[in-house]
Amino acid sequence: MVHTPYKRMTEEQVKQIHHASMQILNDLGITSFNREAAEIFQDNGAEVTPVASADHPCWLLRIPEKLILHAIDSAPKIVKLGARNKDNSLFLNGEEPRVFFVSGSETNTCLDVDFQTYVKKSNHSIEIPVAEFHPRRGTVLDLCQAAHLCEHLESLDAFIRPVNIQDKDITEDNKDVNKFFASLDNTTKHVMAGLTSLKQLANVIDMAKLIVGGEKELKENPIVSFITCLVKSPLQFVDDTTQTLIEISRKGLPVAIAVSPQQLPFRLRVEPQRLLKRMALWRN
Repeated sequence: MVHTPYKRMTEEQVKQIHHASMQILNDLGITSFNREAAEIFQDNGAEVTPVASADHPCWLLRIPEKLILHAIDSAPKIVKLGARNKDNSLFLNGEEPRVFFVSGSETNTCLDVDFQTYVKKSNHSIEIPVAEFHPRRGTVLDLCQAAHLCEHLESLDAFIRPVNIQDKDITEDNKDVNKFFASLDNTTKHVMAGLTSLKQLANVIDMAKLIVGGEKELKENPIVSFITCLVKSPLQFVDDTTQTLIEISRKGLPVAIAVSPQQLPFRLRVEPQRLLKRMALWRN
């Protein structure tokens, strides 16, 4: 559906945020623990400096505004999220205020529901059914059922894997293939999920190629996409997830970047007695 965006900020406020962001990226910079990312930024005009005092090899990236604007200008303006049923494909257009609804995110624990009948103490003739919830680890079957439900919900446009599969025979070597296959086998909508291991990227892509008919067909109709969180607070590129982003990008497949809050650490500068006094006032 298309909605007129609600603007919570004025154009001037947006410009202020933009200029402040550019200043942070150029003056403070981002610390990268991934060597290849540092090399890519350096090759494209960023100032890259090794951090000698760090416990692990890392590089400080100072990114000029012109590099960021060039990256934005050269990025695709429309991103296609394909689907087994091509009618379910989504087109993400930055110029169009369209809203899509998808599932997500990822639960470790599922709740089985069981109804028990309880008798009211004050009146034994009254029986009340009460729901009891029994927690357990998520399974491949749970994921299959979730994808099947998504397939039949008209309000859901795509499927983001909502269950962390933890069957006894699921390992790091087969988890990614199983979660993508369980999802694709039960919905004809677009499927998005994170990778447990970068080593399994090729297997997931090969499976997607088999489904759509080949490498060219997958690029034209990317039925899968990926999620990775490469930035952690404060302003750091994580090594392994940054490499995941690089490798998926090389394959030409869509990837969504989840970013942790960029909050800077702070110290509490209030004396203990004053703090206790304030807490007492709040309670009152």
